[in-house]
Amino acid sequence: MARFIVRRLLLMIPVVLGVTVFVFSIMYIVPGDPAIAILGTDADQTQINLLRETLHLNDPYIVRLGRYMYDIFLRGDFGNSLMSGVPILHELALRFPNTLILDVFAILISLLFGVPLGISAATHQNKPGDYLAMGFTMLSVSIPNFWLALMSVLLFSNILGWLPPYGLGGIQYWILPIFTSSVFGIGLQARQARSSMLEVLNSDYIVMARSKGLPERQVIYKHALPNALIPVITVAGTSFGTLLGGGLLVETIFSIPGIGFYMVKAVNNRDYPAVQGSILLLAIAFSIVILLTDLAYAAIDPRIKSQFASRKKKKSQEAAGNA
Repeated sequence: MARFIVRRLLLMIPVVLGVTVFVFSIMYIVPGDPAIAILGTDADQTQINLLRETLHLNDPYIVRLGRYMYDIFLRGDFGNSLMSGVPILHELALRFPNTLILDVFAILISLLFGVPLGISAATHQNKPGDYLAMGFTMLSVSIPNFWLALMSVLLFSNILGWLPPYGLGGIQYWILPIFTSSVFGIGLQARQARSSMLEVLNSDYIVMARSKGLPERQVIYKHALPNALIPVITVAGTSFGTLLGGGLLVETIFSIPGIGFYMVKAVNNRDYPAVQGSILLLAIAFSIVILLTDLAYAAIDPRIKSQFASRKKKKSQEAAGNA
């Protein structure tokens, strides 16, 4: 298992490097001048040229890329915001917990409601409960989260007055953003759980377990569910990574000071270092989530366990033979 973890960690290095080069290149060719965004359109050309020299914006592409890679990976310096002058790493450290809270609770609610819904639909295939569950999942995955967020604010804040429409405070401030972020995940997890459970229920070992007279509850929850959860965990990991980068609309609508909200403001202000730092942090977080998903997958899947067990046994036999 240690070799599996090390190999996955090594595979993260080229991914992070590739994302860094790609994001920097995109920001390099994007139209717009950060110097003009900072000084305003009323600044004269002399002031603009002076600021561009100060910010090293006139340097060649390869020089700026090399300096950026050196600062990020060797000095751990994400630079300063062009608009506020505040260190970007400090801003990200303050905002990332809010994004993490939103996404963790959203994926947990998606699993807690989506997986049982999918299992219930699979065990009642082609019955009214199955049709109702699949109708809900189709609706949930079809609704855009920004539209759902706006409608939730209109209903629960403006009309009913039950929940605050935006900002941060107590628990009540998190209800609408988490609800909005989790609806799509509930439908996705339910569909995946139903599909996986139906495939497992038609397997030979499930038929054998039923032929032995085992109770249906034991067949479902002890024999079928562990194998059906393997694809669900994979989908949950990728969904969580998607929430990290796709939550910017929800954070913007509800004015949650997270990474997504910070990145949207940085894009509007042509604050390229802030945009690059935000995307790089999200890429690293996404890679870590995928690593944890692979580890969970390896811990549950007996085939991967047997591979590591057989390698360990083979090494012990070789060591005994050499002795």
